[in-house]
Amino acid sequence: MKQIYKYIGVVLALIAASACDPLKDINDQITDGRPSENFDYTLTEDDYDLSCSEAVQRFKSFSQDVPPDNDTCGVAQILDQKFLGVAGDVLNATYDYYNPLYKGTTVQYKANQADYDRFGQYGNLNLTQSIIVCDSIFTLTSGKTAVKTDVVALTANYYDGRTTHNDTLIEYISFGSPIWHQIYVLQTSDYELMEQATNPNFFTSKSNALHRIPTWLKQHGDPYANAGDTRIIQYTVREFNDQGTAEYKDYVAQFDYNGAEWENISDTSPQTSAFKWSAENSNWAISPVYTFTRQPDETEPTDGKEYTLTASDYSSVGESFPNFDTRNNTQEDIDRKIGIILNSQSEVNIEENDNIKVNYAVYPSGSAPTEGVYKATL
Repeated sequence: MKQIYKYIGVVLALIAASACDPLKDINDQITDGRPSENFDYTLTEDDYDLSCSEAVQRFKSFSQDVPPDNDTCGVAQILDQKFLGVAGDVLNATYDYYNPLYKGTTVQYKANQADYDRFGQYGNLNLTQSIIVCDSIFTLTSGKTAVKTDVVALTANYYDGRTTHNDTLIEYISFGSPIWHQIYVLQTSDYELMEQATNPNFFTSKSNALHRIPTWLKQHGDPYANAGDTRIIQYTVREFNDQGTAEYKDYVAQFDYNGAEWENISDTSPQTSAFKWSAENSNWAISPVYTFTRQPDETEPTDGKEYTLTASDYSSVGESFPNFDTRNNTQEDIDRKIGIILNSQSEVNIEENDNIKVNYAVYPSGSAPTEGVYKATL
């Protein structure tokens, strides 16, 4: 990194001395002066101020509205103002990405006898069966598969392992079909245990809620959780509008158990993308985004190209541990996330139609394959 800044200083001196085509001369001299390199950089808060997007400047992150690969105000636009590269340079930029959890499109549904008959003659549903019903009903009702934030409000007879609760409404939120999680709405007794206001129930701020809920989960809400368990909690916050009037707003948040503590999964998480220096255009451009398709097991990798996922790879696609938890990921989810990782990594040089062997870990052990060959296509 120091070498990069050193060459930036050389560039400034050359600009002052040049009298003809300074940019071409500068690039020629830099290219002659050092070999290409691969380096990592994490955007600072000040870097986001360089963005041409007011939203990126304000929230210090990219989002679905202003994605990191945006042609105008993406990550590359910031990098262009900070680093001058040479042909062959690869910059692995880490930035914050805002992908909030909230209750989006909601489908209301009441289970009927046909739904119960799918799973036997008991006249009720357990958690797994409820999720299957939610996934199929959402697709049937909306005409599309569920994505993150889609909700099904399912009224049914529920069996919790001990008791059947008749005509009970429970909401389920999707993390992308077929992954759904039950939403638990905090009750008055829960607020009391967390020493919060009741009648009405509320927290004084989101930060207060996110600070207290993990302790409540560990001690009362789910004291017998297993590592990797996920809980979605709905809570209420009292906020004041511009006129000073109190408003009570509901929020949902994800909490994952790491084996010792419950952790809130932030709406903003770091992601990494690889950018290559274009000597022709004198700017940074995000590496080609390939579509990676899993190939039959007997497929051989191209020229022995192979990649083993690292701990940071897993975290970059939202995993809490250095593995893919098959309780929350289908094989399709795993393949999709591996594609994201392969597009971001820079260890293996990938070209169109290459077959890349990928080694990865899953949890629980043996619940899914741990290697695969993926073909890159544009």
